[in-house]
Amino acid sequence: MKKIYFLEYITYFLLVILIVIIASWNSIISPPETIPRIIPTLIYNIPLLILMIKLRRNKFSTYIMTSYTMLLYFVIGIGNTTSEKTLILGVVLAIISLAIFSSSILYVREKSKLLVQDST
Repeated sequence: MKKIYFLEYITYFLLVILIVIIASWNSIISPPETIPRIIPTLIYNIPLLILMIKLRRNKFSTYIMTSYTMLLYFVIGIGNTTSEKTLILGVVLAIISLAIFSSSILYVREKSKLLVQDST
């Protein structure tokens, strides 16, 4: 299997895992007490769902946008580690978002190498 296909699949797979973790945490494991469960689930997952739909097209710019969005989720994960109640979620968010960031950046690198080779 080519490296670019592996990076494509791992990015998509980790994005799906991140969506499932956020949805299950906010709706089942530790739902918020003051607002309905669906609100934080939607707020956190709508950008990820948009990225998931766009990643199916395998556009170069979508992987760049994914890497920038994962930096935001990394910051959210680090912010969640400050509270005792959301420590586990914060660590998991930080690790998975960092893995998605790395795989999407490596995908962009490999894709740009292929484009340079094809043009020469």
